[in-house]
Amino acid sequence: MKLRITGRHMDVTSALRRYLETRFDRLDRYELKVGIVQVVLSVEKLQHKAEAVCVVHGKRVQAKTSTREMYATIDALVDRIDGQLRKLKERLVSHKPAKATRARSVRALAAELAEEPSFKVERRAVPVLSLAEAHDRFDTHGETFLMFANVETGNLHVLQRAVGGRVLVIEPFAEGRRGRSFPGSGV
Repeated sequence: MKLRITGRHMDVTSALRRYLETRFDRLDRYELKVGIVQVVLSVEKLQHKAEAVCVVHGKRVQAKTSTREMYATIDALVDRIDGQLRKLKERLVSHKPAKATRARSVRALAAELAEEPSFKVERRAVPVLSLAEAHDRFDTHGETFLMFANVETGNLHVLQRAVGGRVLVIEPFAEGRRGRSFPGSGV
């Protein structure tokens, strides 16, 4: 950052110039590309005035202050410019996670799912029953579904309780691609 200091109705002393430079150095912490900062100091009767103008990322940043003492005026000026630069920096900073971080986290999640499935395979023996026996057993146990092997056909069947207390008999079959059943599926 480069300072261009101008005095109106006053001489800018080397002490005042050093003070301005040290106070404006604190604005470098925002790491914004501030080119030239024009500072105009003036005195009118008992009021000491200071103005600063600069351009940061295409935005004009300016501030004006006045007090009864020049050093206090410079402090107030730097505080106002500091606030504007802080707001500008907040707008420029993306608060979203980095794309690489998201991609890495998706890959890590996929690896975890591949290592440890989210479902558990449980093998159970299926009773061999006739349709009437399965219906009686289903009513006495009060379950939501019952899977059994049909004694007449040998196929797997599922009884499911539907809305209104009706019982559905589901005869599952393996379906291949394009809606065609596999050979030997019986359908």
